[in-house]
Amino acid sequence: MRWIPLALVACAACADDAPAGPADPNDVDGDGIPNAIDLCPNRQDPAQHDEDADGVGDACDNCPATPNGNQADTTELQERQFPDGVGDACDRRPKIADDTIAKFFPFADALEASAFTGSGWTIAGDRATATTARWFSKRNEAGDGITMQAHISKLEWPLPDGVVSVVVDGNGVDAGFNCSIVHSQSGDELRIEQVGGAMNAMPIAAIQPTDRLLLSVSRAYTQLPTGHAACFLGVNGGMELRIDIESIDDLAIGTYAVAATDVTVQLDAALVMTTPFACDTPFAKIACP
Repeated sequence: MRWIPLALVACAACADDAPAGPADPNDVDGDGIPNAIDLCPNRQDPAQHDEDADGVGDACDNCPATPNGNQADTTELQERQFPDGVGDACDRRPKIADDTIAKFFPFADALEASAFTGSGWTIAGDRATATTARWFSKRNEAGDGITMQAHISKLEWPLPDGVVSVVVDGNGVDAGFNCSIVHSQSGDELRIEQVGGAMNAMPIAAIQPTDRLLLSVSRAYTQLPTGHAACFLGVNGGMELRIDIESIDDLAIGTYAVAATDVTVQLDAALVMTTPFACDTPFAKIACP
């Protein structure tokens, strides 16, 4: 199986976008921000938002929610592969050139809500907050796999039971793969389930309101006869917990969602990554040489 070099299929996402014509030497990208103080000097970024405060703006950061001021993306080279454009600090498969950042939501602008259907989330103070809410993406992201990550800075449980979830390939109600932190009187657990399909769960230590969490769900399509999904939880930068299931189908939808039920949640950012199709699949005939 041969993977498509990211330089061939994702160049539009990684190319600099300086304006055509003579450039102002003091503002080469033409966004009105002088080079000396521009967080993305070669990419138009007038908002200058820097979610992870590492000195690199979201518009050009290869790990926009994880500090990595050096922008290192070298681990694929150790395996004689091309860097994939996802920085080493946040790359789930650091030695495989198979991921690309498809969408990033820093929740710095209320207009970001227009990417979703649903309600209950409020964008203010550089985060999205909710108690009971669901957002479902309007856009499908193409690829041989999809990951949805939620960076959570606060969870509180006002009632005895509550759930916060990230979802891929559905809205999490009628279809999809839910990766959830589930709170109940018997304790907290990490759970992954396909709507109408398999479920797996493991008990976890009680989540504290001050814990910083990284909740992620990943789905792979053609690597297995049906497919595979995994749920990950990182707490305060420690080693991630992981649980897996096999899917009941290989249907690739490419949508994503984030939801909360009876939990006060502060969502600092959300990141969507995709995996390119292998060249020997029918989906990739246009992109492959």
